[in-house]
Amino acid sequence: MKLKMDLHVHTNASEDGVSTVYDVIRSAKKKGLDGVAITDHDVPMTEERAAKMSQDKDFLLIPGVEVSTDAGHLIILNPRRNFPVDSPFLETIKSALSEGSILIIPHPTDPLSHGVGEEAVRSTLSFSLPLEVMNASTHRRYNKSAGKLAKLLALPVVGGSDAHIETAVGDAYTIVETKTCSVEAILEGIKNGKTSAYGTETPIVNMLEMTWKRLSKRTKLKKAPDEVQS
Repeated sequence: MKLKMDLHVHTNASEDGVSTVYDVIRSAKKKGLDGVAITDHDVPMTEERAAKMSQDKDFLLIPGVEVSTDAGHLIILNPRRNFPVDSPFLETIKSALSEGSILIIPHPTDPLSHGVGEEAVRSTLSFSLPLEVMNASTHRRYNKSAGKLAKLLALPVVGGSDAHIETAVGDAYTIVETKTCSVEAILEGIKNGKTSAYGTETPIVNMLEMTWKRLSKRTKLKKAPDEVQS
């Protein structure tokens, strides 16, 4: 069985995200995805919440988080706890793996998106972590360099939209080979490197829509204290 999964999606739980989980699910269904991983910045989605939403909307959600380590961003799927901002990179990896989580290094060669860089990737070789080599929000040259690095180091590859708005969900994705359509089977497939990456860059019109909604969100947040006082 081959499942089409977007393994890098943000909601409005991220400071820079503008869509609800339900917006994401609705868009993902329209684009023919089998599931998505919710990976908000430093805000883990719990296994319990993901399971409940999956059941409510009849759509597969993988709980996750994108942690801001001292080296750059790191995706943890099925996280077991919170990791503080600027946690040590290798220590975070070892801890999360020991707790049974699955890890992905997102946009590894993109300095503009807090990629960890080649040196940090090389420091993780003993863990054989998959690299995100197709990120719809990253410039093609960084996706290309990530792909070359993965090939050079013989590492598994994945794709993800890095969507911060629902219309960008699924612009990049991962095909995961599994025996069943379940969170456990998908995580096992990722762990065993049974993945391939596909997709394109998110269209500029969707990026502009995201920027406008992001500014609107920040304006509302700034006004909130005054509204409470009045």
